[in-house]
Amino acid sequence: MYAATLDKISLLVNLIPQCLRQARDFLIVPDRLHRWCAIVIASVIFILVGFFVAYAYAEKYNLVDNFFYGKLQFSFIDGGYPELFGYALEIVACALFASFAWVHAKKQWYAWATILFVTFLDDAFRSHETIGQSFTVWFGVSPVGGDLIGFAITGILSAVLWCAGIVKVNSEEDLSAYFVFTMYYALMIFFGVGADAIHGLFGDNMSQTVFTLFEDGGELVTAAIICLSALGMWLREKQRTINILEKYAVSKQDNHGASATRKTF
Repeated sequence: MYAATLDKISLLVNLIPQCLRQARDFLIVPDRLHRWCAIVIASVIFILVGFFVAYAYAEKYNLVDNFFYGKLQFSFIDGGYPELFGYALEIVACALFASFAWVHAKKQWYAWATILFVTFLDDAFRSHETIGQSFTVWFGVSPVGGDLIGFAITGILSAVLWCAGIVKVNSEEDLSAYFVFTMYYALMIFFGVGADAIHGLFGDNMSQTVFTLFEDGGELVTAAIICLSALGMWLREKQRTINILEKYAVSKQDNHGASATRKTF
């Protein structure tokens, strides 16, 4: 048992360099589609951040004649433009994971598709709050307690889906890819939940604009990284399949040529 534990620890340690390489390879892909998607997504985020800063400046200094004054949709609020773009990134990533799982018969990516869909539902429709309110109405739980229960249920569901996916992994390469997205998702949770808790504790002593950019902007950037990495994984696997088919075609042609030569002699 001790030896088995050491073997598992050794495997995880050896996976770290491979995870870092795959994270790089999924984000830096020699493909025109991926480059253009990265440029468009980065540009949109840059523009949305600029609009938010302009909105925050107009609000702080009460510039009532400024175009951005009172335009809440430019802020990081539910239904605001930055949040809507984040929802779109989550849905696209969900679709990429699901289609990758179906095309390449790798069921573990269905788990990630479902996790991203659960995250989308929670971000867009505040599903954990709905669950919490249900416990408050039905069982008399306090609103704060209900909210915590909602968070716990959502988190447990995501954890169960993650475990269901990892047992379907069949290779070390797929395992490292699985951990790459696990790392990104943990980072998203940090910005969405951990940074929000820090904001609640120390927000009065900090710049609200700067902390909002750190908290919600960080979550948006992480969603973009997940989406682009899912696309990069797709394109890398596509190129690998093309290379295998080309090698097979060349090998078959060489065998056919050798066979024809033998018949000639």
